[in-house]
Amino acid sequence: MPLQRDEAVTVLTAFHDLLERADREGTAAFERAFHKPPPGVGVHEIDLDHVLTRVSREELKILGYTEAQMLGHPVWEFIVMQEASQRSIDQKLKGKKDLRPFARTFRRANGQAVPMLLMDRHLVDKEGRVVGIRTALTETKLLE
Repeated sequence: MPLQRDEAVTVLTAFHDLLERADREGTAAFERAFHKPPPGVGVHEIDLDHVLTRVSREELKILGYTEAQMLGHPVWEFIVMQEASQRSIDQKLKGKKDLRPFARTFRRANGQAVPMLLMDRHLVDKEGRVVGIRTALTETKLLE
């Protein structure tokens, strides 16, 4: 069932925090957390080229794609307003746009549009350079 915006923000924030803690614990802990999100919460990671490098089973379930259909593809291929998404992602990767909760409409594998609330966090290398974005998302009732 889709969540209200405030409820979704709370759930997505908590899940991002859990992933960051698990990442500090090591690969095995991170993989467990990545693939065991709260029900209805998907997560994916993209690189500097906007290409999906990791996607959770829950996101695959929500959108109806297989991992092979998503990995290696630009994330905006799965979003209704592709050009706006490309620009926004570019700005975020370059540090020119704040990372705050936002709404985006995704396209399911069956062609159905689904409104989602997304929350991004930067992925950084050991030198602190942004190397990608991790996005947690969930269906939402209210687009803002």
